[in-house]
Amino acid sequence: MNLRTLTRLTFPKGGLAVRYSLFFLTGILIIFLIAFVYSYIFSRKILMEEGKKDARTLTDLTIVRLENIIQPIELVPQHLVRAMETIGMNEKEAIRMAREYVIESPQVFGSCLAYEPYTFNGKSYWYAPYWYETRNSVKFKILGNPGYDYFKMDWYRLPKLLNRPVWTEPYFDKGGGDTLMCTFSVPFYKTEHGKRIFRGVLTMDVSLSAFERIVNSVRVYKSGYGFLVSRKGMIINYPTTVLIHENILDVVKKRKGVNTFKAVSEMLQGKRGFVKVDGLRAKQDPSFIYYAPLSSTGWSLGIIFPEQELFSDIMSFFRKLAIIFIFSVLAILVTTILITRKFTRPISRLVEATRRIGQGDFQAPMPIYRSKDEISQLTNAFSVMKEELMNYIRDLRETTTAKEKIESELNVAHTIQMGMLPTGFPVRDDCDLYAVLESARAVGGDLYDFFFLDENHLCFAIGDVAGKGVPASLFMMVMRTLFRSNVSLSEPLHEVFRLINRELCRENPKQMFVTFWAGIINLETGETEFCNAGHNIPFMVEADGPILKVRQARGIPLGVIENAIYTSGKMILGAGATLIIYTDGVTEAISADKTFYGEQRLIRILEESAQKKSKEIVHDLVTDVRNYSAGLEQADDITVLVLGYKKMDDKTHFNGKG
Repeated sequence: MNLRTLTRLTFPKGGLAVRYSLFFLTGILIIFLIAFVYSYIFSRKILMEEGKKDARTLTDLTIVRLENIIQPIELVPQHLVRAMETIGMNEKEAIRMAREYVIESPQVFGSCLAYEPYTFNGKSYWYAPYWYETRNSVKFKILGNPGYDYFKMDWYRLPKLLNRPVWTEPYFDKGGGDTLMCTFSVPFYKTEHGKRIFRGVLTMDVSLSAFERIVNSVRVYKSGYGFLVSRKGMIINYPTTVLIHENILDVVKKRKGVNTFKAVSEMLQGKRGFVKVDGLRAKQDPSFIYYAPLSSTGWSLGIIFPEQELFSDIMSFFRKLAIIFIFSVLAILVTTILITRKFTRPISRLVEATRRIGQGDFQAPMPIYRSKDEISQLTNAFSVMKEELMNYIRDLRETTTAKEKIESELNVAHTIQMGMLPTGFPVRDDCDLYAVLESARAVGGDLYDFFFLDENHLCFAIGDVAGKGVPASLFMMVMRTLFRSNVSLSEPLHEVFRLINRELCRENPKQMFVTFWAGIINLETGETEFCNAGHNIPFMVEADGPILKVRQARGIPLGVIENAIYTSGKMILGAGATLIIYTDGVTEAISADKTFYGEQRLIRILEESAQKKSKEIVHDLVTDVRNYSAGLEQADDITVLVLGYKKMDDKTHFNGKG
């Protein structure tokens, strides 16, 4: 026995054990997934809050370190300018002290005292003594010449215009310090006649490398970093040196990250925030950025926190948890299947026994169990079912034989009933008659009849017994026999109806009744005598088109009241006139939306078929009724008789007679 066969025997495909185990396992999975997702979201939220706090703390500490560098650089030139303006410190002393600060402060690259044109002496248009550091010493030079017109440079022009100290944007000081730097410029003045006159600026130059050590010391996980931008977006410090001195707005526009652009815009507005961004560098994974301003300079510090590294611990934890859960689920599945198979093995035996019974082997033995659990009760129930099924099949065979006999007899009755209906419709020049009867069952209670009383008098009739099936058909045969035996040219129709009604009422223990309409037409003159015993009102279609109802001579159905009185009517059919008589199986046909066929739809069909022959009119009407009730079982017998008169040209006239 190979492994596949062993697996099939242990875990049968579609077996109750497998399905029950899978159902049970599905419930566990759903519960676990809900708990897993909730725990992950909750843990991620907590980790995000903690990360935000750590980011804020790290950013604030870095800003404090930067401010500790910047604030002394701002204080020294401001104190020197104040001393020059208040206690009369001369320029040489101020330059000497600035030179000493350049030497002592590792962050300061140089210092310059730049004068307005011809202010230091009347002969010099430019005069700006400048001390600056080189690799091994401090050098001195006088700035100012046509190639280095410092009057047009921001470090001189802005404090003069704004009348206050100013930090410049990062720039390369070509011809001065010949390096990337930022300059803090303080304007100084001279008071003459109570009026302050601008004389120049005192500067402190800071090389961008002075901030590099602090900003680059920011380490967040493995690949996080910090960067510093100026008020206008110039990158002062960045791990990738190629971006230094670039505008950060131009950099993020190339990345096409909406969140990144929004964060950088808020940085330049001096705001503080913590948002998710798409990364500033190419091929950088999504990250979070915390940004905050430097209050003294208006610069902004941003620190990047890689998202993947921020959540790496929680992801690692949940991966391990998922692996443990998968192995646990497999163990539960195998255990559940083995336990379930132990309880379902008796059911398998019961299934085999019922399968044999289903194939007709009623002698198949049922398994026997001594226990009193549900399986034992189910087995006993199947044993009882087997006995009852055997009895039922025996009774069913007897019933089927009897039913087949009844159906055979009904078919014979249907043949007899249909054989009693006249089918040889008259072929004459003076009339066109056609009729059809469609029973709802094998035999029905509708009837149409026609026959000649002499060469020129045609008697025609239609009836509908209340009820269906064999009783209705037998009652209709009695009705037809009575009608044919009593109708004659010497007896008016209303008297014939009175005699028939009396006979039906005398021998009618089931109190059955019939609606009946009959007429006798003189084919030479078109004069027609008719009588209506509660039947549907016929329609008359004249040669010129109008459709009229033959409402006269109406009475109650036959077989209801023994002494009922009936009335005959008379009318003269004109040439081309057509008489349509029908049973309620036409107008009371029901559609799928539970609405009746009705007289209005019948009139519309008659209008469309008015000029056709009687057979075509009958066919159009019956076909439309079938289509109207399409998909539903026929509820009642449908009978239609159409008589067309062809001889006379006169109009049709109605006359009542009692």
